[in-house]
Amino acid sequence: MVEIEKLKELDKSGIKDKLFEKRVSKNDIAPEELLHFWDDEGQRLTARIFSKEPSNPHVLYFPAEYESEETLKRLADGFASINFTFIAFEYPEFGLSQGEFSFLTIFDKASLFFDSVKEWLKETKRNGGLVIMGRSIGSAIAINEALKREKELLCLVIESGFSSGRQFFERSGIPSNLLPEEPIFANRKKMAQFKKSVLFIHSSRDEIQSLPEVEWLVAESRSKATQFQIAPSGTRRELAEAVGGIYFEILEQYINLRRGVRPSRKRKRG
Repeated sequence: MVEIEKLKELDKSGIKDKLFEKRVSKNDIAPEELLHFWDDEGQRLTARIFSKEPSNPHVLYFPAEYESEETLKRLADGFASINFTFIAFEYPEFGLSQGEFSFLTIFDKASLFFDSVKEWLKETKRNGGLVIMGRSIGSAIAINEALKREKELLCLVIESGFSSGRQFFERSGIPSNLLPEEPIFANRKKMAQFKKSVLFIHSSRDEIQSLPEVEWLVAESRSKATQFQIAPSGTRRELAEAVGGIYFEILEQYINLRRGVRPSRKRKRG
């Protein structure tokens, strides 16, 4: 499913160190629970669980490369405000998981994450539906995992996604001579095979992927229920903060519709 040799090239070139920003943990985000699971090498991986109503949706989140304690806290608080459980995977570079980030193995670790969440749901007697969400580099991981888990999902949410992996890396400051030829992640090919609905959220001024460029990815979606929401924000990093409360209103309405819950009508004033 993934281009194995090209992912190996990404690991050998040291791109990971150039892409990820160092994050100093302030330990001011208190999750309801830390979910631990182990990879084939015995290294402990971790996810942060911010649990809410068991019968409401559970959002499994793959972060952006620039994620910080502040951006994660905003997401956790926002999903709490709509009573959705938010479960965020921790890359090793973020401080809680062991080992190092690898483009070659991250897809397998994403599957371990999904399986571990399912086991946690079973143990805690939770029956809310599952949503996979990814932001920036996390969008490629989310698309790959969603395709494997399609029948188990309500939908997929992609924020600040990208059609071309090479384009994404080059505009993120990675020298072109370090990059393999396309397709690196094959996002478009995978999206063309995914039949469930997708909510795409993208900044109108995204500096990594323009609207016409990301539309190539959106156009591959097979579902008539897929939506493309354009956010009036400066960059992809500012998207959720710039949009404000409407960001979570859109997520709530879209995800609820996938499980047959329609928004309540607002009372007329006067």
